[in-house]
Amino acid sequence: MIADIHGNDVALRAVLADAGRFGVERWWALGDLVLFGPRPAEVLQILRELPGIGMLRGNTDRYVLTGEQPAPHKTAADAVGSVDLVQRYSGMAAGIGWTRGVLDQAGLLGVLSDLPTQLRMRLPGGVDVLGVHASPQADDGEGIEPGIADEQLGPLLAGAGAEVVIGGHTHAATDRVVGGVRALNPGSTGLPRRSGIASWLLLGDDGDGLTVTIRDVPFDVEAVVADLRRRRHPQTEFVSSVLTGRHQM
Repeated sequence: MIADIHGNDVALRAVLADAGRFGVERWWALGDLVLFGPRPAEVLQILRELPGIGMLRGNTDRYVLTGEQPAPHKTAADAVGSVDLVQRYSGMAAGIGWTRGVLDQAGLLGVLSDLPTQLRMRLPGGVDVLGVHASPQADDGEGIEPGIADEQLGPLLAGAGAEVVIGGHTHAATDRVVGGVRALNPGSTGLPRRSGIASWLLLGDDGDGLTVTIRDVPFDVEAVVADLRRRRHPQTEFVSSVLTGRHQM
């Protein structure tokens, strides 16, 4: 299971190289596949060639398709006097436009529009697994992470119709049980919270129970930053600050 690749093919290739030793039979990519990184087309091409691949659409994939953006403030009053508001919106719009253009030129924009918002499977032992981006209710907002209270996470998982729910979005690797539902998050492959450490989740089931392993894999941050500059990505400085740990997503 991988999530939040964000157009970072260097980190994705590092994860897949690590996974090669485990003989993974089926892959899920849980959204936020392309926006921000320098290689959105390459990421989609790599993913589409993985065995048993299932991909779903995250909130930033939706932004690429629709031009939407997340509100940087809760109310209009909060926005008054915000000197960086216009800059933040224009930077995001530029990144969305750049990514959309790259995918359109590569003939891959339709791949995003065809993605579902959920994935489901039944494991050999009879356990039902639901894959989402943030939660079963939405592709943004609150999601599965270590710090969220049970009282907040429980309602997010309600009605999932599965014993295991796996989501990304928060970029925080997680393994919790709330209200009888096991809530997992593989963390982020492409824009991890720890600089230069991509993560992914290996889910196993031999019929006698689940095994969950969260793997941490180093990748070359400087190579990604250099590629952002080489391709003149409009959000180079912002994305570089996240990759190097100077800014948290």
